[in-house]
Amino acid sequence: MKFMNLLKSSGILSLGVVMAIGAAGTASADYPTKPIKLYVGFSAGGGTDTTARGFASYVHEIAGMNGMPMVVVNRPGGSGMQAAKIAAKSKPDGYTLHIINSGTFAAADMASKNAPVNPRKDFTSIGCMTQLVTAMLLQKSNPAKTAADWVKMAKASGKTIRWSTSGAATMHASIGHLFLDTVGIKHQVIPFKGGSKSRNALVAGKVDVGFIGVHLVKGFEKEIHAVGVPISKRDPANKKVPTFGEQNLPALDVAGPMCLWGPKGLPADVTSKLEAAVKGVAAIKGFKKYMKKSGLAAFHVTAANSVKKLDALYATLGPVIKKIKGYQ
Repeated sequence: MKFMNLLKSSGILSLGVVMAIGAAGTASADYPTKPIKLYVGFSAGGGTDTTARGFASYVHEIAGMNGMPMVVVNRPGGSGMQAAKIAAKSKPDGYTLHIINSGTFAAADMASKNAPVNPRKDFTSIGCMTQLVTAMLLQKSNPAKTAADWVKMAKASGKTIRWSTSGAATMHASIGHLFLDTVGIKHQVIPFKGGSKSRNALVAGKVDVGFIGVHLVKGFEKEIHAVGVPISKRDPANKKVPTFGEQNLPALDVAGPMCLWGPKGLPADVTSKLEAAVKGVAAIKGFKKYMKKSGLAAFHVTAANSVKKLDALYATLGPVIKKIKGYQ
């Protein structure tokens, strides 16, 4: 006890506390000093996974990232929310991040009464590097060659259409539900834990049509093709695919920015380094080439604009999700 009092009176104990605080402060200043985990809420091969792996392959080249690697971890389930939960509950030190398209982030939250996380309250925005665009995909063997032709044929058949999508409450699923309900086609959704699995079901003829990312046609051009996208202008990475509007079909004009998120409370200096990393990777020629080859366009959206786009998607998809028969 006398020894402790001596330390206090001499100021040595206080100095130790100050040194400890200083060490904690430099921890984030030196960030990163170890590998970073990037959680993906869908299976390998889909748009989210493809973007995550491309980003992870180049992020170590950014000066402020100290050459540290990024490891992609797939945790499919809950329309991406299982992975989101892991990231949200992690220590806010920048070593556990989440990547998801904002359309799905908003849709999954609004479609569930018991969503495990709140995208607008539990995360720190870091920025975006591409976007996902939903498309109607058909087998090449289908006699319908346009979305408009398919709608006419499907309605005339009077049959219940089986369709695939990635996740039960994703942006793709929401658009599929709304479109089919709006044009008056009876339908049954078959959700999968990722876009690649949804595409494979269409290729195998297990479903009649797919509502998934337009980029997923890449590598399967002999088996399937995209016949329409629900946006006002053609996707810059897939300019040959006409919009629904061009075919006099209902359109939502919705695309999902693919963004990086950290847990709430991420230190400002760590957030700043990660924001710079997103911007830097989006500008790397190798990343641009990789994304183009994958059917996606690389571009940068700031963290602030990422939040604005998420808010806009809540406003756009909110009324849609309330009307969807498949969501309760």
